[in-house]
Amino acid sequence: MEIRRATADDEHIMRLLWHELSAETTYTPYPGSEFSESLLADHLAFLAEQAGEPVGCVYAATPSEHFGFVFGLYVRPVARRRGLARDLMRAVAEALRVEGRKYIVLSVDTPNAAARSLYEQLGFVDAARTLRARIDDLL
Repeated sequence: MEIRRATADDEHIMRLLWHELSAETTYTPYPGSEFSESLLADHLAFLAEQAGEPVGCVYAATPSEHFGFVFGLYVRPVARRRGLARDLMRAVAEALRVEGRKYIVLSVDTPNAAARSLYEQLGFVDAARTLRARIDDLL
């Protein structure tokens, strides 16, 4: 298993993995964000490959000198239950530490029990809530 920084040359496969992620893990009543080249240009992006085949990815935004915001963690079903998600998160953590950041933050949809379990095992704690309301209900 190899985990490496994704580059612009990886755009096609990163786009494909993004669409697979969105198709499988959209828990909101609205569609997920579309893939954009800025995901590779403006964020940390990692690609996991096994025997030359792409099997997972993760991204991190760096909006603050203190933390990175992880998103888009995805492992293809064929590669799950082997510690790859953990390894991808550690790759992000190492890159953030090299940049001098002290924390990783992320958001996880409440119904996504598998992801919540993974993050808890990695030591994440519930530190904030993302709330959602229909605009028409507010008006």
